Amino acid sequence: MKARSAAAAKPRKKRGTGKTAGRAGWGRFWPLVVCLAIMPFAVRAAGILVLEGPKAFALVYPWVEVVRSPALHIPAEWVDGLSQWIIYLQYPCYGALMTVTFRADRHLRAFIIGLIAHFTGLLAAVVLAYLAR
Repeated sequence: MKARSAAAAKPRKKRGTGKTAGRAGWGRFWPLVVCLAIMPFAVRAAGILVLEGPKAFALVYPWVEVVRSPALHIPAEWVDGLSQWIIYLQYPCYGALMTVTFRADRHLRAFIIGLIAHFTGLLAAVVLAYLAR
């Protein structure tokens, strides 16, 4: 048998150049950028949907309805401030969550996780409305 030596081993090829790696680093944040771009339109839509009633508003901002639920017993003076914060931070938080879960060009997985976060808020709003009765 022939003995293998470390000197005869071929060096591995580098997987990418620094230029490509830099693009991949920034390309990873596209879900956050998209959600930040959507946020002003969602705030505008919320202003219009308020005229339709609380149920239509809950479709766009379910976490605001969760905070406003009487079942949680949040003090009334906190509810307004929390609601304003949630209105402006809900979609960027979805984008951050999708950015964290977005790896190896799995666009669908990141999108589904963002939808799960949104529909969890809708489910929580419905359950808390039921418990508040």
